[in-house]
Amino acid sequence: MAKIPDKQGVFFELDGVLVERACLSEDGTVPFLDRAIEALTRIDTTQFRLFVATSRQDIAFGKLKEREFTKFCEAFLQRMQDERIPITKIYSCPYHPKGRGRFKRESVFRKPGPGIFKMAQQEFDLNLRRCWMIGHTTTDVLAAQRAELGTILVRTGQGGQDGEFYVEPHFVEDDFWHAVARLNQFEYSLKI
Repeated sequence: MAKIPDKQGVFFELDGVLVERACLSEDGTVPFLDRAIEALTRIDTTQFRLFVATSRQDIAFGKLKEREFTKFCEAFLQRMQDERIPITKIYSCPYHPKGRGRFKRESVFRKPGPGIFKMAQQEFDLNLRRCWMIGHTTTDVLAAQRAELGTILVRTGQGGQDGEFYVEPHFVEDDFWHAVARLNQFEYSLKI
């Protein structure tokens, strides 16, 4: 009989959750939202792997160049390394069925599809029912719900006001810092 994996992960969107937009500041630094880095340091990385899960329709529609996003990710990962925050992987999907050029196509990895989470499950033997997604759109929440993750919607970014889907996240918090506090509180309650 196959063993049920117990490995956990925390997935989070970049835009509206950690940063306002996934673009570097003029000085080449990542413009994190208030207390976002502090919140990341409060996640127990002996218990959770950390993942970025982002759909990049700004790339699909030509509003952001793919190489600009790559530079952003490099700077983001360098900052995480400097802060000793281990990001396991960045999952991003630049495709959209109405996108431009080579980015115009459907993809199982584009949220609200659960493909990003299913891929992480396969690659890292995760128990998705013990994983979390912290996002700012109804699309983020629906994608995670389709993969059976716990969901936390933050009021920063679009704050769930994107109007794409009707969803009921497990928790709604003011920002990423409060979302991590809720996650830690919930996980602690399971241990008592």
